[in-house]
Amino acid sequence: MNAYNKNISTIIILICIICIIWGIFLPKNNIQSNPIENRLEKDSYLSINPKTLHSPFKGEKISVIKLEGVISDSNGTSIFKDITSSNSVLDLLIKATNDPSVKAIVIRINSPGGTVAASQELYQAVLKARKKKPVVITMGDIAASGGYYIASAADAIFANPGTLTGSIGVISSYLNFYDLLNKIGVKGIVIKSGEYKDIGNPTRPLTDKERKILQAILDDSYKQFLNDVARGRNIPVEKIALLAEGLIYTGAQAKKVGLVDYLGDYNKAIRFTQKLAKKRFPELARKYKKSGLPIEETWKETSIFDMLLGVTNKMVNYNVLDNKILKTYSYSKFQPLWLLE
Repeated sequence: MNAYNKNISTIIILICIICIIWGIFLPKNNIQSNPIENRLEKDSYLSINPKTLHSPFKGEKISVIKLEGVISDSNGTSIFKDITSSNSVLDLLIKATNDPSVKAIVIRINSPGGTVAASQELYQAVLKARKKKPVVITMGDIAASGGYYIASAADAIFANPGTLTGSIGVISSYLNFYDLLNKIGVKGIVIKSGEYKDIGNPTRPLTDKERKILQAILDDSYKQFLNDVARGRNIPVEKIALLAEGLIYTGAQAKKVGLVDYLGDYNKAIRFTQKLAKKRFPELARKYKKSGLPIEETWKETSIFDMLLGVTNKMVNYNVLDNKILKTYSYSKFQPLWLLE
């Protein structure tokens, strides 16, 4: 190694040592005000300034979990995180439910829906969490179909007036290429052991019997959907059925028909949850009085550079990176479908 390379190596080592020392002795501000919160007027019913945590915190807190994208338990993994998978959200929800320091849970939903089983798993997880601590839903651009299914299990639902929600229904669709293949002289060959093993084969017409079989599956899934929404919202199934049929509503319309409880943004949902947590746990009301519990947004983490520099309030939002850069497939956020795959 020549003298030049030795000097470069020495400089790099010195920089690393300085960063580590800086990280140890630099004062850390783990709790910071939400900048959006500061621009909003305080609600008359609750005078609270929630603080946002971006680093591990052992005291009482409200955990915020983000459910964004199509709901499925498939592993669309990346080098960052598998945030859009229901498995990731389910793990966070179970962890928050069992963590005694978490006094309430807020779930931010921005999803057009997804698969039946994945939506049902999250619905059941919300019901279980609700028995231990308050659970509040805040809706973003869209929380329809499977997204609404999950929301219906919470203590309270907040939607923006322009949020698209509802779409209580089940759909399954595929393309059939039979006529096209006939025109170009291509035939699909299938060897199977059962009559219905290739049901939905796009290279041949769907028979009337097969259509009835598929319709029965969707009808049964739809019935489960209605019953669960009625249970979660404590509304008769008959009334839910009148509001369903796949209809989509704005947040304002959904509020009028009883599908959501309040109109308001993320910050208003947080303030409501603060109040709900204090009602559920009176010791919090005595401890925090007019101040609010810290808010832990679970999708925000500290980067390696921040840790070296001792900075914990500059976050890299891996959720955004995963969705906008590395996701292998995408659906329109305005597609109000609750898919059966």
